[in-house]
Parts: sequence; structure tokens; C-alpha cells
Amino acid sequence: MNIGLLLKGAAMGIAEAIPGVSGGTIAFITGIYEELLDTIKAITPGNIKLIRHDRIGFWKAINGPFLVWLLIGMGGGLITGILVISHLLKHHQSLLWAFFFGLVVASAIFLAKDIRWTVYNILGAVMGALLAYMITNLAPASGSSHPLYLFMAGCMAISALMLPGISGSFILLLLGLYDQIINGLKGIIVNQDFSQLLPIGIFAAGALTGMFSFARIMSFLFKKFPQSTMAIMIGILFGSLGKLWPWKIITQALFKTGNRIVDVNDVKLPDQELYKVVSESLVMPGTYSEYGDPRTVFVLLCMTLGIFAVVIIAKLAKSPSQ
Repeated sequence: MNIGLLLKGAAMGIAEAIPGVSGGTIAFITGIYEELLDTIKAITPGNIKLIRHDRIGFWKAINGPFLVWLLIGMGGGLITGILVISHLLKHHQSLLWAFFFGLVVASAIFLAKDIRWTVYNILGAVMGALLAYMITNLAPASGSSHPLYLFMAGCMAISALMLPGISGSFILLLLGLYDQIINGLKGIIVNQDFSQLLPIGIFAAGALTGMFSFARIMSFLFKKFPQSTMAIMIGILFGSLGKLWPWKIITQALFKTGNRIVDVNDVKLPDQELYKVVSESLVMPGTYSEYGDPRTVFVLLCMTLGIFAVVIIAKLAKSPSQ
């Protein structure tokens, strides 16, 4: 049993259940990102045919031990995220954001040490930061249950999963499908509601399609332009930090009834589960105290824990993955 790889996979799975945190970020900072891309890229029709006459060759060709332990860890982490992290998001959101804010900041700084900061790499990092900032500030759509929409959403969400700094769960929020997919998975896992199998299956088919396509693109970029690609990834990490800032004031919300975007100062907000955030303002603890308890000491403690987690993850990255 590869405990190190199981833990890395579990961390990726938990991250993907949280809008704003990317499983790709975890893979990136644990040192398995490029191996993950190469492993996905190796699952080709030619290698699959090896099952008929050379199962050992097939297992080696697709990096089987790496893939199995990582997927087991991711499955466990995703279930944990759906069942546990959703509770933390509802009751201790600022503390959870603070932890991941510290994690991502420390990770980006840690990774930046390996980059030769030429003019081109600096420009790449700036472009990556701007891209992440624009994506994480888009307003959410109202969603759809149409099979083609679900399929395309799967393609986009899995591509975001594999892109450090942009969360697949956040893409689902933008597409208006986060509740539908999470509740569908909950229904299957907790309530054995198998009526959700078809929409979840269509979404999963889209995810598989996007995964194999995007893995090839990213693998090519890392092999052809390693420094520039890494610089862009670090820029994306920094650009996504606004989504993880723990002290945010909601300025506009999207009501499910009528799908109306409203200014929260003009209407009394309903229960949190009845609206989606459209826009937020990032503030300091002093300003936030006018709206609620900033929990400054605990937030800063969680940020510190996130930074320390990077040190542990860095040591974990040095352990063999196979």
C-alpha cells in the first residue's frame, strides 16, 4: 500500500469538493502533476488492447500502481469532502478559506523558487494571474439539466481540476450546476437514489472526454515550455487568491426564484441555501466586523496551519509515488 500517494489523492479529492480550491493545485504542489498528466495520456486505445495478451505490459504502460492508489485516495477524499467539507463551508467558511489561502500562498512562493524569472516568464505569470482573476469573478449562470449541457460541463470542470488554481467545483458554480451535481452524488451515496445515475453518468462521460484531451495539451506544454508553463501556473495560483480571501462581503446575489440578480443592500437576504453569490467585496477584518464576527485570531491561525501544511506536503512530495 502506498500511503503517501493515498494521502495525496485524498487531498485532491477533498479539494475538488470545495468551490475555489483545485485538485490540480494539490497535485502541483505535491510533485505528482506531470506524472498524473503522463499517466492519463498513456491510457490510449493501443495500450488498452494490451489487456488481451499482455496484462503486465498494459499495467506498466498505464502506470497502474500510481493510478490505482491515487484514484482510491481521490474517491475517499471526494466522499469526505461532500459529506464533511460541505458542513464546514456552511458553519466555518472563513476558517476553511483561510486555511486554503495560506496553503496556496505558501505553495506559489515555494514553487516560484524554481523559476528563472525572465521577462517572458514574468509576463506569463501576469497573464496567468489575470486569467484566474477574470474567471473567478464571473457571475454564475442559472444551469440546465440538458444532457449536452451536462456533458460540456463535465469537460470544463475536469479541465479546471487539472489546472492549478482554478477549481472544478467553482466552474460548476459558474455553470449553475454545483448544487445539482453535489446533491446528485449525495443522493446516490447516502440515499441510494439511483434516479441520479443518468445525469451523473452523462456528466462523468464529459469529464472523461475533457480529461484525456486536456492532459495531452498540458503534458505537451510542460515538456516543450517547462519554465514558461510553470510561471503561468504560479500566476494562476496568485490570481485565484481573491476567491479564498476569508473576509468577504456579498454585494450581489442570484435568487433561485425568478433567477433575479439583486443588490443585497436592497433586499433582505433569505437563508444562505436559497441564493448564489454573484459578486463580493474583499475587506479587512476591521471592516468585516461591521457585518459579522471576523474571528481574526482563528482565521490567522488557520492561515498559518495552511502554510505549515505546505511544508508537510513538500516533504510528502519527496516520498516515492510508486
